[in-house]
Amino acid sequence: MEQNKGLEFIDYFIILMKWKKFLISLAIVVAVLSYLGIYFLIPPRYDATAVIVPSEQDQMGGITSLLKSFSNLPVNIPGLKKSTSTDIYKTIIYSRTSMEKLIEKFGLYKEYGYHTMDETINEARSNVFAEETKENAYEITVRASSPKKAEEMSNFLVDQLNSTIIEMDVRKSKENKEFLANRYSEIKDNLKNSEDSLTRFQQATGILMAEDQTKASIEAYTKLEADLAAKQTELAIVQKLYGQESPQAYNTKISVTEYENKLNKIKAGTDGNNLFLAIKNLPSKGMNYLRRYRDVKINQAMLEFIIPLYEQARFEEQKNIPFLQIIDHAKAPEKKAYPKRFTITIVITAIIMFIMIFVVILREVAGNSDDPKVKFVRNNLFSFRTKKI
Repeated sequence: MEQNKGLEFIDYFIILMKWKKFLISLAIVVAVLSYLGIYFLIPPRYDATAVIVPSEQDQMGGITSLLKSFSNLPVNIPGLKKSTSTDIYKTIIYSRTSMEKLIEKFGLYKEYGYHTMDETINEARSNVFAEETKENAYEITVRASSPKKAEEMSNFLVDQLNSTIIEMDVRKSKENKEFLANRYSEIKDNLKNSEDSLTRFQQATGILMAEDQTKASIEAYTKLEADLAAKQTELAIVQKLYGQESPQAYNTKISVTEYENKLNKIKAGTDGNNLFLAIKNLPSKGMNYLRRYRDVKINQAMLEFIIPLYEQARFEEQKNIPFLQIIDHAKAPEKKAYPKRFTITIVITAIIMFIMIFVVILREVAGNSDDPKVKFVRNNLFSFRTKKI
């Protein structure tokens, strides 16, 4: 190789050919030692996977389904629907409570060999893989030291997840029942008070049905006014024909006076007939009646609405049914999941061979170079005395 030119590709190839026996032998030795080291030093680990379908249950159980039946309900109650996101499942699985139960159940504190519970929990979490699939299923995979243990740990986490969700739902239903019970009692009291208020108002004013009585009263007033006007016209005609002091005029005048008295009593509400409302108090009494009647109807509607919710909450509190649909229970795996001995062996061998090829090329280049700086580095690389170039 010429010293005045840089190394070409063929030069590197020649160097490798020169050292091929050494490099091939080294690659075989490294591969064998790496594989044996992995085989004897790294214990095998096994993965077991359970597949579940996330529950579509509502946060308040059947209460939300019951609310859907009220198609004309003019309210929108937020927070009733439970999100279908599986984040809550991952939170439960990786929670400290779940990990501590898993560690205690399968003796992982001793197996992992850590000195603190926090370190053991972190190791346990690193061996649990919970994720949602593209098909909207949910996989819980556990890595353990034996196939049977991986199977049992994975199924244990599924059971733990299910029991935790049931506990949370029952607790939520109990809170709902207590809230609805208090609201139910409050509405009953309000309904009773509004009914008593309406009854007292009816007894005091004689208003039984404001709309019907108002219509009847106005029609009665109108008829009396019309009859009175007719009698007054008749009186004027009789007085004109027979004279003001005539018997005919006297009788007609008495009739007109009676009509006037009757109309004035009805207007003042002093005629003793509760069916007709006094004109002067008609707007205020009618409005007060409608307000009391409205309160009764509102409380009745609220009571009809809350009774089924309260009964449903009582039912939800007692039920204890599984929430998760398990598609595949975890089974003991037939093959180990870790370590991938062949893959790791190739990686280790490739790294070491890359380093050795670099060292061989560097040695050849440095050994054949006449550059004084290269010679200085070659002669003093392992010397502890510094010489001047």
